[in-house]
Amino acid sequence: MKTRIYDMTDENSYRIGIADAAKTIRSGGLVVFPTETVYGLGANALDAEAVSRIFLAKGRPSDNPLIIHVTDMEMADVVSDSDVQQAEQMMKAFMPGPITVILKKKQTVPDAVTAGLNTVAVRMPEQRVARDLIAASGVPIAAPSANLSGKPSPTAPEDVLEDMDGKADVILLDGECRYGVESTVVDCTVFPARILRPGAITQEELSVTFALDESLNRNESERPKAPGMKYRHYKPNASVTAVCGSDGSVVDYINERVAQDPEGSAVLAFEELKNRIVCAQVFSLGCRDIPMQSTHVLFAQFRECDRRGIRHIYTMCPKEEGIGRAFMNRLQKAADEVIRLKQS
Repeated sequence: MKTRIYDMTDENSYRIGIADAAKTIRSGGLVVFPTETVYGLGANALDAEAVSRIFLAKGRPSDNPLIIHVTDMEMADVVSDSDVQQAEQMMKAFMPGPITVILKKKQTVPDAVTAGLNTVAVRMPEQRVARDLIAASGVPIAAPSANLSGKPSPTAPEDVLEDMDGKADVILLDGECRYGVESTVVDCTVFPARILRPGAITQEELSVTFALDESLNRNESERPKAPGMKYRHYKPNASVTAVCGSDGSVVDYINERVAQDPEGSAVLAFEELKNRIVCAQVFSLGCRDIPMQSTHVLFAQFRECDRRGIRHIYTMCPKEEGIGRAFMNRLQKAADEVIRLKQS
């Protein structure tokens, strides 16, 4: 397949790209588009055959539900029952933005989108390209992240081209994604509402207004209602070891492990600690006290390590609070081991 690629930072290309991409969605094709979280691989959410192409392009298991992207509440009502009070309030408070709500689905939604569940995941992105594409298409768009299944989610143009050039009909490129981590997913079919996946809208922000079940655990027999709950995700080719603890203990542990294979190892380190790592390639996680910086670059750094042929990645961990919870959620799904050292 010859993929048509548009640079959305150019206004002329933007106009042509939106028109071509919208026509492609309406005709059952696949379009890669940016959002504020990660790049998505989209198809008409009301077209079961088009949705099936998403699973084929990604190599994604068919029992892993998709998120439907909409432009407004009217479009959300086409695919979901959003008249639950807590759901309506949450959508009005945080949409458009990096949040997805789980609602009761309507029969208009093909089972392929929801993995046969009676619930549907709905999101209203705030990113300009995403919103213009959905509006021009005139239909809700089902879209998981635009990566091969299991790999780190794409947050920059080079990531998208690496995985989807030749697999999607159209690719719209618009630089790096703002957050670099997928949306917060909240199940509004239960009370209190339950966070199924942490993201840029934090538990702390949500709990100011809404009653929350703050547990991320689920019964193994319970079918996942949202992406990222069942299968291993976000995994680079290299083995990944997450090391949590005090600065000194983390640095000492990583240096000891890296010494076993200095040429094949890389370390994702906070800026404040980078110069204490020896005998390894070091990649920045930003400032330790600004977890948004770490979350923004995690997937990008994983992919850069793959491009350099790294065999072992050792990464430091932020505090598990705020958006740091999203970082740790993704890291634990990608990691081969998580080392929790005693605080000194």
